[in-house]
Amino acid sequence: MAGQLKRGSPDLAEKSVLMRALRDMNAPKFVAEDEPLFKGLIGDLFPGLDPTRVPQENLAKAASKALRDKAYKPDFKQIDKVVQLYETMQTRHTSMVVGPTGGGKSVVINTLKAAQDELKLPTKLFIVNPKAQPTPP
Repeated sequence: MAGQLKRGSPDLAEKSVLMRALRDMNAPKFVAEDEPLFKGLIGDLFPGLDPTRVPQENLAKAASKALRDKAYKPDFKQIDKVVQLYETMQTRHTSMVVGPTGGGKSVVINTLKAAQDELKLPTKLFIVNPKAQPTPP
């Protein structure tokens, strides 16, 4: 993760690369109540550095369009979750989206796929129902 960031922005200081890697790898996992605490920890570890995320403007615009195309009202938090899922999938081999019934998990996943298709990033989506998988004897 940090190596990929450094290669993408060779002029960034080592501290900035490490702070961004820690933030990008961990922030999407937190619930809203824990985000200020995490930002405080990052601020304490890297004083003077700005912990704001690199904006994914093209993806956010494509996600907003995908939501409107499905007759949803685009919401900043929902679009941010789409961007967070994208960022998580850039740094992980696999991802699991969890949450309560009706919490928007499928909307986020399908919006990310539609947004990536809009950006000409071919995306295949395979949904696996863990309850339908055989268990070893």
